[in-house]
Amino acid sequence: METFEYIAEILPDGHLSIPKTVIKKFNLKSHTKLHISILLIESKKKDLTNFCGKWNNDREAKKIVEDIYKFRDKNTRSEIIKL
Repeated sequence: METFEYIAEILPDGHLSIPKTVIKKFNLKSHTKLHISILLIESKKKDLTNFCGKWNNDREAKKIVEDIYKFRDKNTRSEIIKL
């Protein structure tokens, strides 16, 4: 089985285009049956959630920040040291 590899984008109507070079090389006609393999190219862009996480509840941002500060203050030890 002969293969040809190329990068394509899904068209607005949901179809994939086949380059003219592939059509010529394989002498493709209407209704020619093809074996198609699809490999998704993963984006190299990272969204912000990869760095900071997501909240899984409906608390408002102000309440979330308050809770973070309360937790931090509860777990922070402070002492006055005389020198």
